[in-house]
Amino acid sequence: MNLLELLDRLVVPVGPPGREDEVREVVRQLVAPHAHRVTVDALGNLQAWLNPDSRPRIMLDAHMDEVGLVVQRVEENGFLRIASLGGPDPRVLPGSRVILQPRPGVHVPGVVGLVPPHVEKAAEADKALPWDRLYVDLGLAGAAAARAAGAEVGTPGVVEAGHGPLGEGCYQARNLDDRAGCAVLVALLQRLASDPPPFGVCCNFAVAEEVGLRGATAAAFHIAPDLALVLEATVGDTPGVEPARHPSILGQGPAVTVADGRIVVPWRLVESLEQAAAQAGVPCQRKLPPYGGTDAGAIHQSRGGVPTAVLSVPARYIHTPVSLLNLADLEAMLQIALAWLPRAAALCEPRP
Repeated sequence: MNLLELLDRLVVPVGPPGREDEVREVVRQLVAPHAHRVTVDALGNLQAWLNPDSRPRIMLDAHMDEVGLVVQRVEENGFLRIASLGGPDPRVLPGSRVILQPRPGVHVPGVVGLVPPHVEKAAEADKALPWDRLYVDLGLAGAAAARAAGAEVGTPGVVEAGHGPLGEGCYQARNLDDRAGCAVLVALLQRLASDPPPFGVCCNFAVAEEVGLRGATAAAFHIAPDLALVLEATVGDTPGVEPARHPSILGQGPAVTVADGRIVVPWRLVESLEQAAAQAGVPCQRKLPPYGGTDAGAIHQSRGGVPTAVLSVPARYIHTPVSLLNLADLEAMLQIALAWLPRAAALCEPRP
């Protein structure tokens, strides 16, 4: 299965933080035929292992959750007041289609309403709406009907705008942060399974990254890796933003993190990724510091410390319903990770 096919499978499931069940089941189906062992920990992180009893042990991480919203209150007229769950951009929510997820596998459609300009007060017409002015309309009459459909306080949801190829070699979906990393991680496992490396590999599909790296914190302690690599999506170039604030640029290959808001990557790991890119014959770029943060922020502080690197695919408009990446960048990300793994094993410090 190629990366485009994997993306088509992985971007469909609804997976706001803490409700990654649908995503995890798809991931399980994709990795089970290729892993020596598949486990799910107490928080819901899924781990696909190769050579689980071997050392050194390399942890590869991508997160399953996506930014979303949560029902804060059900009003008597049936409208739903909502709050942020993981940090979607509220500026783009009015007029959007919503999928609520009362239970795994149960979806309730709705839309985020907006006061029409015909009746909006002039002083408010051009303002971005704060969360307390946003609401979801299910097209139902009254609170009882909304609750009967499954909408209640605490019901999570996501904002949906479709998915698929776009333009020349690009791909659009609401949750490329970080289903793109998940797709590369699945493809990586599939490639490794045919010729397993002589060391241990644990592919961790993490929960709850968007609400504080919570899944990776627990997973890293359990996995106890010697070295780790996080596969992510990061902010791509956007019109109207000066170049100094573009953490990465689409079409120039995946971005290697030197430093962000949560980690300073060991220099030997930065160099090892760039050397792997040269070996694979694909481009890479350095992500501009200090923007962002990833599961690496939790993994590198686990136990006595874990040297951790980050490789990210540039994606425009992340945390909106229409994030967009370059498929060539994603393929390069896979090739770099494949070339990096043998180097990583050689970088591991001997365990006492």
